[in-house]
Amino acid sequence: MNPISSVLQNSIKLSGNSVPGALDRHSGIAGFDQQSYSRAKVVCIGAGGLIGNVAPVLVRKGVGALAILDHDEVEITNLNRQRFYPRDIGENKAIALARNLLPECTFATRITGFASSIQKAIGTGIDLQCSVAVCGVDNNAARIVTARYFRSKGIPVIFMGVSLKADHGYVFVQDKEGPCFGCLFPDAIDDITQPCPGTPAMAEILQLVGSFGSYAIDSLICDRPRDWQYREIWLNTTTCGGARKVTLRGNCPLHTTKHQLLT
Repeated sequence: MNPISSVLQNSIKLSGNSVPGALDRHSGIAGFDQQSYSRAKVVCIGAGGLIGNVAPVLVRKGVGALAILDHDEVEITNLNRQRFYPRDIGENKAIALARNLLPECTFATRITGFASSIQKAIGTGIDLQCSVAVCGVDNNAARIVTARYFRSKGIPVIFMGVSLKADHGYVFVQDKEGPCFGCLFPDAIDDITQPCPGTPAMAEILQLVGSFGSYAIDSLICDRPRDWQYREIWLNTTTCGGARKVTLRGNCPLHTTKHQLLT
């Protein structure tokens, strides 16, 4: 069996059902274009707590297609903050999340779940063409691969992350051109370590970061206004957070060298 066949074999394809009238109130949102949204495809890297707060929003708002990649399995400790249930324990996360999203669809969204890491999906040639990618993983190795690959394809990526104390998170929009993830976090470029199992997290910070990530998706697919590239969110301060532009680093290797996969 060739590699791409192996990835496709460990995948699931589903299609949601349109609910007449469910999306009508979107027409009153300035800058939101339902036709553009329902033609768009979003690729989600990861299927844990961050993507679990973005993917349901996408299907409820009627996105055209959604692909989810994750090679991990659902564990009992995921149930406190991720879009999984006791029946999903031991299942692949991407496939389980795809199934769990189906009842939330308001449109005939095409949902695909791949039991694969982003590294393997790229290496085997899986079609990852999309309107925007969303990266919600917990390691820099996958973030860097994601940043390099989609920049090489001219596709914007939204990166989301949360702190180990579960009181802080961020959203960064890597556009087709300009500052990339490596410009923002240069120390991450050579970081190939993986987080230890049992990384702590709680639902509220994941929900808040996911909300900003969902809005950023709207701004890339439609014309909802956004004047920031990087936004921080804090739960334990009076200022709550802040937003800013990111400076382009001319010597950043993510956009000055040829794309390479990290394994």
